[in-house]
Parts: sequence; structure tokens; C-alpha cells
Amino acid sequence: MPASGNVPFIDVPDVHVGSLESADAVWAVPDPVNPQMAAVLQVLPLDIPSHSTAPVADGLGYAGQLLGEASRQGRLSRDFVIQWLGRFVGYEERKVLFRQCMDPATRFTIPIFVEAIGGWWIQVSRRLLWVTAETKDEGRLIELLIDQPVNGNRVPLAAAEPILIVAPMTRQPVDWAFIARIWTEGVSRPISRPWNKLAPAIHGHGIPTITVDSISTPYEIACQVILKAFWHGYLGGQERALANVLALAYPAQVDLIQRKTRAPDKPSAAAMLLEQLIQPGFDPAQGAEATRRYVRRKASIIVMQHRKQESPDLYPWTQVGISERRYYKLLPRFAQKINGRYDIDHDEIVTRMKGYLNRKDKSREVRAAALELLRTRGFTQDAARKWLQRHRPEEAFDAWPRGARPDPE
Repeated sequence: MPASGNVPFIDVPDVHVGSLESADAVWAVPDPVNPQMAAVLQVLPLDIPSHSTAPVADGLGYAGQLLGEASRQGRLSRDFVIQWLGRFVGYEERKVLFRQCMDPATRFTIPIFVEAIGGWWIQVSRRLLWVTAETKDEGRLIELLIDQPVNGNRVPLAAAEPILIVAPMTRQPVDWAFIARIWTEGVSRPISRPWNKLAPAIHGHGIPTITVDSISTPYEIACQVILKAFWHGYLGGQERALANVLALAYPAQVDLIQRKTRAPDKPSAAAMLLEQLIQPGFDPAQGAEATRRYVRRKASIIVMQHRKQESPDLYPWTQVGISERRYYKLLPRFAQKINGRYDIDHDEIVTRMKGYLNRKDKSREVRAAALELLRTRGFTQDAARKWLQRHRPEEAFDAWPRGARPDPE
């Protein structure tokens, strides 16, 4: 039975919608991406319903900014949970609460903050657990609340990671909810499992993860919430809202793109940055600075690509007439690295590489002509190719299939 701690929503492991059998008023909220499943239960009605809501991206942006403010106030820490227990739960009630937490069927949730804004209910909460060897592993982070032993025994009371839930307030019960895990500073992930291998599975089937640390700005967290919602399929057709929040979260990168590419305005520059961020790329466990580096690198790529399009003759590969990738694959043939860098004369390299490629093209043309000559004389395609592997193309003038050579006159 859920014990919500007076919050209307609690997180649960994925359950099938319609599978709950309870006498209490509990509603499974269908997952927007997979409506047959639910990761959120509504256990209390909303006291302040709304007739309309702001757009989804705006509601998620509000949630990100409130989350940043809660982090600045220390509400996401273990100390806040301990203070809440001391302030709102009496000594005798605490015994009852701990007994409830020992029951794995009971999910007691502590409210971190709740807010209603723009027709959206925004809630951050943490579940209390009594961790034992029999506790089911749901793949969540946990934090022990009591470090010191009591009467010589360790108290296994823990709080799960904070959970963000955002839901519209226009229907009762709600029919849509966004849920995300919140990772604070100190979270680590096994480096033996590269992020680029984990990301497709997480973004396809997992719960979004929001990284919050001491250097994250409220706009950066809001941008992260909206991007994660987009990558996980909660948002669609919200490109303008995504571009706007990018401009607020990363103004220096957007200004750089606008200045270097001569974009007409900031929204246009932010839209160019958004094109580079359509696919997820940064590991949430690395924190805000890693995300900033990722965005800076994407902004640099946009500027570099613009320069290549504006002035193609400035680059040696365009002068040779090949792609940049092929140029750097061929470069070791014509230059050596000194202290990890190629020390080269670009004009000389262009001349030598052009000559090399012209010789390759001529050799390819001669081989194609020899192959065609052999086929006209009766060789099959496979036989002609095998003959050319063993002979020089010039010898094709005197080559004939066995038994088909004409008699000399």
C-alpha cells in the first residue's frame, strides 16, 4: 500500500496500467512514451485543479528552475531529509514510520518541495527505505541517513535518490506525467561500461536522469530537463521552445555562433546549436561542467563547418578535391608527425597529393580498359579480374582465353 507522505504522486517500478487491485483511490498514470506501462502513481487528488496549462516545454522549464533553487537551498541533501524527520515526525510516530519502511510493500515518500505554476504540478520527493539483504534492487541510488551505530547496531534507514514528477493539473486523475531521477554531486558510474553503449538503452527505455551540482545555473538545469524530455520522447515539435531555453542556458555559445556565422538573431543561432544536440551525447554522471564542454564543442563544430562552406579554398582537402576525412587518411603517406603534430608545407602537400591521386586515377582507368578488353575476348568477369591480379594491365593485349587464341597468319 502506498504511504505518500502527503504528496499526490509517487514513483514505482514499471507496472502495467490497469493491473492494480486496491481498495484505495490509487491511479496509475500512463507513461507518455509507453502508455501500457506506468512509472507514476497518483495516490491523492489535486486540491487546486487548473482549467489550462502552459506548454509542456514551459512546464518542464519551470521545474528545472525550481530544482536549481532547491539545490541551492540544500533541499536535495541527506541533511534535509533528517531535518524533515525531526521536525514533522514525533518520536512515537517515527517508530511507526520505521516499521512501515521495513515493509517492502509500503512506499513512504518525503516531500522535498511541491509547487503549482502555470497549470503544472511540480514535485520533488525521496522515498525512505529500510535496506537489508532482502531489499529488492530497483536500480536506484540510495543514501544511508544514520552513519553512527545505535546501541551497537547499524540502522539501515536510507533515502532513495530525489525524483522529479511534473504533471498537468487540468484532469483528475491526471493522464500524463514526466518523471526523472535527480543525481547530485558525488554520483559515479562504472567506467567499464562506456556511456555511448549505455545511452541508447537508457534513452529508449530508462527514466531520464537530471544532473544537479553546485555550479549548475537554474537555466542550465531547465535546459537539461527539457533536452532529456526531448531525448526520451516526452516532447515533440517543441523546437522553438528548445532553442529559446538553449539561448538562456548557454548565452556565450549562442553569441559565438551568431557572431561567427552572421545569424540574423539569437533564436536562429540557438536553432543551429539545437541541430547538433538532437542526439544525446553527454554522460549525466559527469556533471554540469562536462555538459558545458559538450555544448562548447558543438558550438565550435558549427563555426568550423560555416567557415568551410564560406571559404572552401582555404583548406587543403578542398584544393585537392577530396573530403577532409580522406585527406587525413592520406596525409601519413606524405608527412611525419613531430611531437604529435604534422609539420608540413600545405602547398607542397597539395601538389604531391594531387600527383598521387592523378596516378591512381590513371591506373584505375588503365585497369578498367584492360578488364573490358579481356571481356570482349571471351573472359568472364571473374576470370578477367583474376587474370589482372596476376598480370600487368599492359599484357592484356596478348591475353586470350584458353583455346580461343587466333592462329597467326
